[in-house]
Amino acid sequence: TGLLQCCDLKDIKLAYRLNKAMEKGDNWKFLDMDRLNSYWSKFFSLLCMMEQIDVVLKWYKDMSPSLFYPTPKNILDLLQALDAANQLEKVPLVW
Repeated sequence: TGLLQCCDLKDIKLAYRLNKAMEKGDNWKFLDMDRLNSYWSKFFSLLCMMEQIDVVLKWYKDMSPSLFYPTPKNILDLLQALDAANQLEKVPLVW
Protein backbone atom coordinates (compact mmCIF):
# COMPACT_ATOMS: atom_id res chain seq x y z
CA THR A 1 0.00 0.00 0.00
CA GLY A 2 2.96 2.34 0.52
CA LEU A 3 3.83 2.31 -3.15
CA LEU A 4 0.20 2.91 -4.07
CA GLN A 5 0.29 6.06 -1.94
CA CYS A 6 3.50 7.14 -3.68
CA CYS A 7 1.76 6.69 -7.04
CA ASP A 8 -1.32 8.58 -5.92
CA LEU A 9 0.86 11.41 -4.63
CA LYS A 10 3.21 11.14 -7.62
CA ASP A 11 6.04 11.22 -5.07
CA ILE A 12 9.06 9.67 -6.75
CA LYS A 13 11.39 10.50 -3.84
CA LEU A 14 9.17 8.58 -1.42
CA ALA A 15 8.96 5.70 -3.91
CA TYR A 16 12.77 5.54 -4.07
CA ARG A 17 12.94 5.47 -0.26
CA LEU A 18 10.40 2.67 -0.14
CA ASN A 19 12.31 0.79 -2.82
CA LYS A 20 15.55 1.17 -0.86
CA ALA A 21 13.81 -0.35 2.17
CA MET A 22 12.51 -3.20 0.00
CA GLU A 23 16.04 -3.96 -1.18
CA LYS A 24 17.50 -4.18 2.34
CA GLY A 25 18.23 -7.68 3.46
CA ASP A 26 15.39 -10.08 2.81
CA ASN A 27 12.53 -7.56 3.02
CA TRP A 28 11.36 -8.49 -0.47
CA LYS A 29 10.60 -11.99 0.80
CA PHE A 30 7.60 -10.62 2.71
CA LEU A 31 5.73 -10.33 -0.58
CA ASP A 32 4.52 -13.29 -2.60
CA MET A 33 5.38 -13.37 -6.31
CA ASP A 34 2.12 -11.75 -7.42
CA ARG A 35 2.49 -8.85 -5.00
CA LEU A 36 6.16 -8.49 -5.81
CA ASN A 37 5.42 -8.27 -9.54
CA SER A 38 2.61 -5.80 -8.78
CA TYR A 39 5.04 -3.74 -6.69
CA TRP A 40 7.62 -3.57 -9.50
CA SER A 41 4.91 -2.83 -12.06
CA LYS A 42 3.60 0.14 -10.05
CA PHE A 43 7.12 1.36 -9.31
CA PHE A 44 8.01 1.23 -13.00
CA SER A 45 4.82 3.07 -14.01
CA LEU A 46 5.68 5.83 -11.54
CA LEU A 47 9.20 6.01 -12.97
CA CYS A 48 7.76 6.39 -16.47
CA MET A 49 5.56 9.22 -15.29
CA MET A 50 8.06 11.14 -13.16
CA GLU A 51 11.65 10.40 -14.24
CA GLN A 52 13.86 11.43 -17.14
CA ILE A 53 13.74 8.92 -19.99
CA ASP A 54 17.38 7.81 -19.58
CA VAL A 55 16.68 6.93 -15.94
CA VAL A 56 13.53 5.04 -16.97
CA LEU A 57 15.42 3.07 -19.61
CA LYS A 58 18.16 2.17 -17.12
CA TRP A 59 15.58 0.88 -14.63
CA TYR A 60 13.83 -1.02 -17.42
CA LYS A 61 17.08 -2.68 -18.45
CA ASP A 62 17.92 -3.58 -14.85
CA MET A 63 14.41 -4.75 -13.89
CA SER A 64 13.03 -6.54 -16.93
CA PRO A 65 12.73 -9.53 -17.04
CA SER A 66 14.84 -10.43 -14.00
CA LEU A 67 12.72 -8.59 -11.39
CA PHE A 68 9.40 -8.33 -13.17
CA TYR A 69 7.65 -9.05 -16.41
CA PRO A 70 6.28 -5.78 -17.80
CA THR A 71 2.53 -5.69 -18.19
CA PRO A 72 0.91 -4.20 -21.29
CA LYS A 73 0.28 -1.08 -19.18
CA ASN A 74 4.00 -0.88 -18.33
CA ILE A 75 4.90 -1.08 -22.01
CA LEU A 76 2.31 1.60 -22.83
CA ASP A 77 3.70 3.79 -20.02
CA LEU A 78 7.20 3.31 -21.39
CA LEU A 79 6.14 4.14 -24.95
CA GLN A 80 4.34 7.25 -23.70
CA ALA A 81 7.45 8.29 -21.76
CA LEU A 82 9.57 7.81 -24.88
CA ASP A 83 7.08 9.84 -26.90
CA ALA A 84 6.93 12.63 -24.30
CA ALA A 85 10.73 12.80 -24.28
CA ASN A 86 10.79 12.85 -28.09
CA GLN A 87 12.92 9.68 -27.99
CA LEU A 88 10.90 7.26 -30.11
CA GLU A 89 14.09 6.18 -31.87
CA LYS A 90 14.91 4.31 -28.64
CA VAL A 91 11.90 1.99 -29.01
CA PRO A 92 14.13 -0.84 -30.35
CA LEU A 93 16.01 -0.78 -27.02
CA VAL A 94 12.93 -2.11 -25.22
CA TRP A 95 12.34 -5.03 -27.59
